[in-house]
Amino acid sequence: MVAPALILVILLGILPMIQSLRMAFVEYNLLTLRTKGTPFVGLDNFEYLFSDSVFIQTLVQTIMFVVIVVGFVIVLGVLAAQVLNRQFVGRTFLRTTFLLPWFIPPVIAAGIWRWLLNTNLSPINSVLSDIGLINGNIGFLTDTTSIGYFSLPMLVVSLVRTWNGLPFVTVMVLAGLQSIPSDIYEAADIDGASSWQKFTRLTLPLLRPVLVVIATLLSISGIGYFEVNYVMTGGGPRDLTNILGVYAYDQAFSFYRFDYAAAASSVILILTSFIAFFYIRYLLKED
Repeated sequence: MVAPALILVILLGILPMIQSLRMAFVEYNLLTLRTKGTPFVGLDNFEYLFSDSVFIQTLVQTIMFVVIVVGFVIVLGVLAAQVLNRQFVGRTFLRTTFLLPWFIPPVIAAGIWRWLLNTNLSPINSVLSDIGLINGNIGFLTDTTSIGYFSLPMLVVSLVRTWNGLPFVTVMVLAGLQSIPSDIYEAADIDGASSWQKFTRLTLPLLRPVLVVIATLLSISGIGYFEVNYVMTGGGPRDLTNILGVYAYDQAFSFYRFDYAAAASSVILILTSFIAFFYIRYLLKED
């Protein structure tokens, strides 16, 4: 059974990655492919990327996107898991309801949120206007006001990704909480520890391995993320929500520069490899 699985991994994972790396070092312009072929260009594609202001903006925004999503989803996931770990009426119903965003495919979820946040059709704008909080419509996905590379549309798509990933984090943290022996908390109660002290000195340290795994997985997936940003904004307005996955897609299928797309994908691979390296280093240190 190992051999078929290994063949599948090679065909679907390793070979495409090797082909992508090869394309990053050749000229692969679909518009001139017949006449020029795919000549070797060395590091020219990477030189183009790092001289492209849009790519630099995209790279910074990708890191910002990952930091916002990982930060928000871990904090909210820990808080939600703490609540769902308690005994109260309706806990089973609430746990089930909390999982619903996990079952909605990201593309469909992004489409729903795109409608909910549409500048002219947004029911959220209607509600805020009816209760007198705003005088005009808020351009959740179209406002081009920014502080550096930070903007309202980037915050919005980050929050939608947080909403979509929150159930996974909550389930992981909840499993971690339920694996903590109750006698530890009983001993802390006897010693007179407050709820905050138990949370900061017992719960969080014991959850650290789970939180490290969550942060690693979310960071790796966030660097190559695509669906929500592409469906909700297409990387706009003014590239303010552009991230590496969307940038690579546009280079390949809008400009037909598969070489630039492959180079951008190689940057994604390098960044995710760094994260994996630090995670493995953490595991070795813990052992």
